[in-house]
Amino acid sequence: MKKKYTLAVVFFIISILSFAQQEQLIGNWVDEIPRPISGNELKNTFTTNFAKSPGDTLWYEDFGNGFSNNGWIASNNASNGFNWIYTTMAPGGQYSTVIPPIASTTGANGFACLPSDFYNTPTPAGGFLNMDSYLTSGPISIVPKSSIKLRWQQSYRYCCNQVIDEMLVQVSSDGINWTSFNAKPGVSASTSFMGDFEVDISQVARNQSTIYIRFYQNASHYYWMIDDIAVVEGVTEQLELEKSYHSFGSIFREGFFSIVPESLSQPLAFGGEIRNSGGLTANNVKLKVSVYKNSTIVYEDSSGMVTSLAPLSKDTFYLNNSYQNTDGVGDYTINYLAEGLLPSYNPSLEKDAITYKISDTIFAKDYNIANGIIGPGSYVDGDAAGSMIGTRFNIDNTVNLTSVSYFIASSNLNVGAQFKVKIYKFDTSQSTINGALVLAAQSQNAYTIQASDLGTWVTIRVDTILAPGLYVAAAEQSLASSAAISFSLGRSRATEDLQPNNQTLFLSNFVYTAGSLQPNWGWITAQPMIRMNFGDLLPVGIKDSKESGNNFRISPNPSNGQFKLDITADQGNYVLSVANVLGQEVYAENVTITHRYSKSIELTSLDKGVYFISLNNGITRKVEKIIIQ
Repeated sequence: MKKKYTLAVVFFIISILSFAQQEQLIGNWVDEIPRPISGNELKNTFTTNFAKSPGDTLWYEDFGNGFSNNGWIASNNASNGFNWIYTTMAPGGQYSTVIPPIASTTGANGFACLPSDFYNTPTPAGGFLNMDSYLTSGPISIVPKSSIKLRWQQSYRYCCNQVIDEMLVQVSSDGINWTSFNAKPGVSASTSFMGDFEVDISQVARNQSTIYIRFYQNASHYYWMIDDIAVVEGVTEQLELEKSYHSFGSIFREGFFSIVPESLSQPLAFGGEIRNSGGLTANNVKLKVSVYKNSTIVYEDSSGMVTSLAPLSKDTFYLNNSYQNTDGVGDYTINYLAEGLLPSYNPSLEKDAITYKISDTIFAKDYNIANGIIGPGSYVDGDAAGSMIGTRFNIDNTVNLTSVSYFIASSNLNVGAQFKVKIYKFDTSQSTINGALVLAAQSQNAYTIQASDLGTWVTIRVDTILAPGLYVAAAEQSLASSAAISFSLGRSRATEDLQPNNQTLFLSNFVYTAGSLQPNWGWITAQPMIRMNFGDLLPVGIKDSKESGNNFRISPNPSNGQFKLDITADQGNYVLSVANVLGQEVYAENVTITHRYSKSIELTSLDKGVYFISLNNGITRKVEKIIIQ
């Protein structure tokens, strides 16, 4: 469909195309490796639900009689017996021992399952074997309707590549020609999904009296359970906002930042893809966007209007005016709304909302929630010393990078692992991903993870000036992964779908596999929890902002290691500690303060250098730098 844009939007689109031409880099998507699923991961399961259909249920399958009722046929192109099965049991397998049977509506009477992990247990001598398996229905008779949806309940987890690993539902009107629909949209590898799922199959099934359905998977792991399949009548009026665009950076879909330093905030441009999933033509369709700072609206605008949008078609909408993003530090929400002349049956499908913060100093791509773990060793050949994992940031003016923060995963295998900070300039003029990453800064010494670091942020100082451009903040593991030690960070699954990754050319997360015959950088979809910090920030291990009403004086400073502390603070119990520049605690004691407190401490046994002394009561924290000469 031909669209009209203002001059500003035209220039914006030209910049997108120009950047895309620059960043068509030669590289590879790196496969994850299967690993045991933990019970904690199931607490953060990805789920979705659908609204009750206003129309008739045209056909239903609960597998109460196994595969016989509707003539289901399980087949495998490799002829190795790795077929879909009818069962009431958990899928099993060496990595899936904690996975229960699907908790579907009629799960007690059985369901369909492809137990790929079980089929690869024990690990075959030649390596894991991929599935190539179909579950195909016989002919399904339905009443012809103009809008048709297919829905079912499923539980799955797959590995090891979001781009090439397929989990499909396919629909045909003749049993010969098939149309494929993605059964895992927005769900990255090694993520557990349990819930309802729905696809609009009107493009194949519209006004048909007979259809066929089949499910297909090609990945080697882990499992896929399906139950309670229904073909239902769709709605006549329904708009869906399929994608919401935002320009966190130079262009649309370059990357999303959950926290942006005020000095690096940029104007935000907006757009989106709207689909008419109803059975009738939608009229006067447009995209509306509003931005709120806390509860106050600071921006509101609409795109141009499309007078008619045919059933099952979609269009892309851009707003003419950007949000200047100059309202200062605070919490922000971007609200998107697809709007037409008539209301949609399910208004929730028309909407999207994205939250972010403007901060003083922090640059982040996570919501401070680790719902998974990720590290170089999560990927093929990434378990060697020197392997790295990183994420990309857009720096639009010269800044002083003072430190990088890493959320250490709550895995006991992290204790004793060592890593260094690595900062790479990302040069989009290069033809390969390896050529694009040029080392710009690094920490001199490796940091050793302590048990107290698990599940917390560790901040390491890297004082360097960064000129405008793209940079990758990475962690390099100093030790090879083993049965006793394996370096991993928190994984921010909640923001992975907001990153461009496989949706555009503008990939933002990377892994360096030092164990390859030819060590290489590659692209990944997992979002490691790594943050850049600018300005006067806290040292290693400090997880709160440097704000306290306490009066904390140290003299003399510098000294030979003998210091006198004069403290004015609220009454209570505190921990007085000293850490070196690597964040390693070298002195600690508990002290009780009744408003005023004085104490001399003896640190002459420590090496000369910079240290940080901290006073912390669990609510407020004060940190000062001391120098031993």
